[in-house]
Amino acid sequence: MGALLGVPEWLALGDFVLGALGLWLGLGAWLLRRAHRRVAARRPNPTEAETLDMMARDTSPEAARFVWTQALRYVEPQLTPHPDDDLIKDLCIDDDDLGMDWPQEWADQRGFSMQALPEWPKDWTPTVRNYARWLDLA
Repeated sequence: MGALLGVPEWLALGDFVLGALGLWLGLGAWLLRRAHRRVAARRPNPTEAETLDMMARDTSPEAARFVWTQALRYVEPQLTPHPDDDLIKDLCIDDDDLGMDWPQEWADQRGFSMQALPEWPKDWTPTVRNYARWLDLA
């Protein structure tokens, strides 16, 4: 391939890999923005105060604010988290972040071991509200 372009083979291969990676990342960003636009079109974008108020009956203010802050990092500026959003399907948040990073950060902030968190209840969907409820179980 490099001979056809008049450049060393390693350079042609490197350019190909970088180009493919750029296309892949661009497609991923476009798909993510499209998914967030669809969610924003079907429901209101609540403010932080509105979201915390909607969650007040079900969760502690600390857990609700923690999940709001964490989720907002993934969805702004197109969206704000809504208590009924599915964290994986609607907000497109990686389940590794939900299963490892967020619980570890919550445990560190509260001064306990992540192992103190119970197993995720099998019948719960991973909504913003349910995630905060789960954090409160520790």
